[in-house]
Amino acid sequence: MGEINMEKIYVIGHKNPDTDTTISAIAMANFLNTITRTENYIPVTTAKINSETEFVLNKFGYVAPEILEDATDKKLFLVDHNEQSQWVNGASAENILGFVDHHKIKFENSFPIEIITKPWGCTCTIIYYLFEGQNIEVPKELKPLMLCAMLSDTVILKSVTTTKRDKKYVEDISQELEIDYKEIGMEMFKAKAQISNKTADEIIHNDFKNFDFNAGKFGIGQIETPDLTDVVARADEIKSKMQELVESEGYHSMIIMLTDIIEVGSKLLVVSKDENKIAEIFNTTIDDGLSEFLPSVMSRKKQIMPKLSEKF
Repeated sequence: MGEINMEKIYVIGHKNPDTDTTISAIAMANFLNTITRTENYIPVTTAKINSETEFVLNKFGYVAPEILEDATDKKLFLVDHNEQSQWVNGASAENILGFVDHHKIKFENSFPIEIITKPWGCTCTIIYYLFEGQNIEVPKELKPLMLCAMLSDTVILKSVTTTKRDKKYVEDISQELEIDYKEIGMEMFKAKAQISNKTADEIIHNDFKNFDFNAGKFGIGQIETPDLTDVVARADEIKSKMQELVESEGYHSMIIMLTDIIEVGSKLLVVSKDENKIAEIFNTTIDDGLSEFLPSVMSRKKQIMPKLSEKF
């Protein structure tokens, strides 16, 4: 990437970047550069973008941000996360200048920083609100990207995380740009659900986050698709890779949500030191690592992670 200018501040999302975290980095860097009248804020990702994000950027002619794999000694502004387990490699609390996020706060440092949080369905929703609050017009080229981020994180407004604010912005932007948001949303999820050319490891990490609970390290991923047939057919292969990762990387448990966006619910693929407890928490049975279908369970943030955190 060349020599680093120490005035540069890297706006960056979480590991295993998804559409919201990638677009949030782009939009927040634009917002911060606008209000500071500088070009010091640089959007980056922690790794290669996933297939859904690639589809969105290609569709609207936008180039993906550069990848920053190691943030040692670099100034950062975080988007769409704040927990240390999800920071880019090399990040340190003293070099984080602020964050904007819609998840629970689990951040500690020794000095005041800018913290912007809202209990909304998407970080891009918050950033769109920031533009409005400063009476700054969102750049036209960013509007469809931010719309798609909102559709991704709210599962086309079907997730329990969806708020009135998310719905308002989705409807406002889609009406202004004359975009059928349900149609583009389905196109996005179909792009994301294409797993025929992906390895088991790529499927697991396509949308994956680490969490540190009292019982140990948990990894929770999610595969969102209009039809579970293809992914369930590869459940044994995926579970085998999960087992390998649990053993090699010291996980207590790894759970992949197999989410059906049409039927509105999920199955859980589980590798754990305490599978029975996980089955009990979610009031289900787990057969050969795969749970029953859990109706209306769509959100890792609100329906999976909090229950695990409470019991583990």
